[in-house]
Amino acid sequence: MNAQHFQLARLALAGLSARDRADLIRETIGTPAQQEPDRLLRPKAAAVRLGVTPRTIFNLMHSGALTRVKLPGRVRGAGVRESELTALINGGSQ
Repeated sequence: MNAQHFQLARLALAGLSARDRADLIRETIGTPAQQEPDRLLRPKAAAVRLGVTPRTIFNLMHSGALTRVKLPGRVRGAGVRESELTALINGGSQ
């Protein structure tokens, strides 16, 4: 994701639901025809990658910076997409 796409997404994401954000990002940058399924990371694993606590990951989910993905068959289980975490890491360094 280049800087222009990141800025567009950041401006547009403020008041949108998670589903609307995902649709907007797909429309803006396009989706490859054949894409490998995205891995889900538990909050603890995501926290290790970012060097923060799992509570920070939950706060990022609550603020909308990361999309919370409910894990199948779980009542309270949640995760984040690896691609979103990578985008957050790459976007934060620009």
